Amino acid sequence: MSEKERFYAELVQVINRTLGRRAVTVERVRRTVNEAKRVKKMEGVPGLLAYATNLADRLFTPREAEMLKESPYKKAYTDRMIDLLVHEKILTPLQGRMLKRTVR
Repeated sequence: MSEKERFYAELVQVINRTLGRRAVTVERVRRTVNEAKRVKKMEGVPGLLAYATNLADRLFTPREAEMLKESPYKKAYTDRMIDLLVHEKILTPLQGRMLKRTVR
């Protein structure tokens, strides 16, 4: 299993454990990353930011989104997800650093 796949599996486990249900799967994370690539290619960074902003609303209830925001794992997994987006060339390193500062 690649490092990326291990991270996806860990991310899914933390999300599902935090929410107390099977809210996401590794395949769903993979599709979401691929969709982010497509959005960035077609609509640029503004489209990608709009996609990312609305993502939680599509995947989780408002209560669940709040639970994830309050999770002690939020910062670590957010930073790792941004690093993965940089690695996948969805974000540039500069955009990744800026996003990390914004999300905190």
